[in-house]
Amino acid sequence: MSTLLHRLARFAVVGLLATATHTGIFTLAIEVGHIEPVTANAVAFSVAVLIGFVLNRHWTFAAPGRPKPRNGPPRGVWGAFSAAQGRLWRYIAGALAGLGINSAIMYFVTHIARWSPYVGLVLALLIVPPITFALNQYWVFRPRPSRS
Repeated sequence: MSTLLHRLARFAVVGLLATATHTGIFTLAIEVGHIEPVTANAVAFSVAVLIGFVLNRHWTFAAPGRPKPRNGPPRGVWGAFSAAQGRLWRYIAGALAGLGINSAIMYFVTHIARWSPYVGLVLALLIVPPITFALNQYWVFRPRPSRS
């Protein structure tokens, strides 16, 4: 399987795990914690984004052959943290872009076209994942140029 298809398959698996996490936390928060749904959704979305980031960073978009960081002075540790933090902010921006596109599709389908929300769901599932995959592939987790 080509590297791009391999990454796409892994991205789909991570997406399923993040969705299951979101759904599970949302359900527990509402049913057990009796938390207001919008708050429960925000908490569940945040946890799912963090899980998606960690899995995508270390599994889906991990650079093959990239040397593992060596134990070194604290500056090296800070540098690794800083790089991960920068990618996290880009990942969050990509996730929010996906959420925005998804919401726009759902709004159009249900409020303007007056179609079933399931049409919106199908359209969003066909349109949003390729966009968020491209954002992750070419922006969030793109390999940094090597310093020679």
